[in-house]
Formats: sequence, C-alpha cells, structure tokens
Amino acid sequence: MLKIDVKTKKLNSLFEKWEENVPEYKGKFIRDGIIEEQFYNKSSMKILFIAKEPNDPKQEEAWDFREWWKTEIKFTFSYRIAEWSYGLLNNFPAFDEIWNKFELYNDAIRSIAFMNIKKSGGIGYSEIKTIIEHLKKNINFIHEQIEIIRPEIIITGTSKDELRNALFPNLDWIKSGYNIDIAKYKKSKVIDFYHPSSLTPPAASYSLLQNIVGSEAFRGL
Repeated sequence: MLKIDVKTKKLNSLFEKWEENVPEYKGKFIRDGIIEEQFYNKSSMKILFIAKEPNDPKQEEAWDFREWWKTEIKFTFSYRIAEWSYGLLNNFPAFDEIWNKFELYNDAIRSIAFMNIKKSGGIGYSEIKTIIEHLKKNINFIHEQIEIIRPEIIITGTSKDELRNALFPNLDWIKSGYNIDIAKYKKSKVIDFYHPSSLTPPAASYSLLQNIVGSEAFRGL
C-alpha cells in the first residue's frame, strides 16, 4: 500500500483555498511546504525555514518549491538551507566534511519544510513594506500552514525585526548569547537567523547556528 502524505494533502487543500481567496495570487501561487513528506517524517528533527518571497521577478506561471528541490539544488539560497539542515539533522559534523557534498545536500533539503510569506514571485531584494502587506493580508493562512507542518525548530530569514514581530507577535525574544534572538512559539523553538543569501561566509554561518542550538539559552526554551 502506498504511504499517504497526510500533511502534504492538507497543505495542498490549504493552498487551493488560499489562492482562491487572494485575487493577485490566482495563476501565480508558488507552493512550498514539506519538501518530501516521507523524508520529513523520518527526520531526527522537524525543521521549518521561513523566507520572504520567491526570487522570480518575471514570473509567468505558478510553480512549486517541493517539486524543484526534490531534484535540484541551485543558487546560494538553497545551498545554505541544505548545509544548515544537514548540520541540524546530523549533530553538526565539521564543515569541511560536508562542503560541496551535493549528495548530502539533496538528502538534507528533502527532509525539511520551507515556506515563503509572500506566495508570488518577487525581485529578490524584498521591500519590507510589500512583504508586511502580504503578511497582514494572509496571516491566518500563514499560521495555518505552520500549524500543519508542526515544526520543532523554525528558522526565519526575515532580515528585519519589524517583519519578524509581525509574523510572530507577542513572543518573548531573548538573546542566544551569539547576537541572534531566539524565542518559543507554541511547541516550536524559533531562531531569527541570517537570510540564506547573506554574504556571511558559509562556514561561519554554519558554526554560528551550531553554537546557537547548543547554547544554554536555546536548550532552555
């Protein structure tokens, strides 16, 4: 008997309702979520990355991150997510052991969840005002998507406190000890981290995430 991807079916139903209710998304809704549910279910840690918008300024049609990342990893953005994911899922082996090991990247990125706040293509250097407008208009849908995914760790790459606080209002943000804020959202631990396309050297961001996750402040959330 084939395994039923329960969460993915729920996400797809949500996306259909979401697109139907937001006129500007019709025909342009870029889906995301759990990349491959059978990998996600087996993963040692349920991880969700939240970004702002897809980098697709000349968008001509709807497409799906889940289908893309099952078969291909391209660009700095997805490389960093794959590296960070592999570290989180495998107790952070030395960075030199995983650098440019694409077979490791593929398995890691298929084992996590990813979502954008804005569900249509953008210019790649998002205007915060525009993203916040989409966030406020779609806040219930966004939180329903997070609820379906049910992550244990959420990593945001929102870049601005204003956007972070609009996404997760009323959280008690604390310092991790590494100049990165952390908080607890329901049953998820949240790290307000770098954007995956940040110019921070890959080994540095990987080590920073390792230190945050191992910190007393994070363990105590």
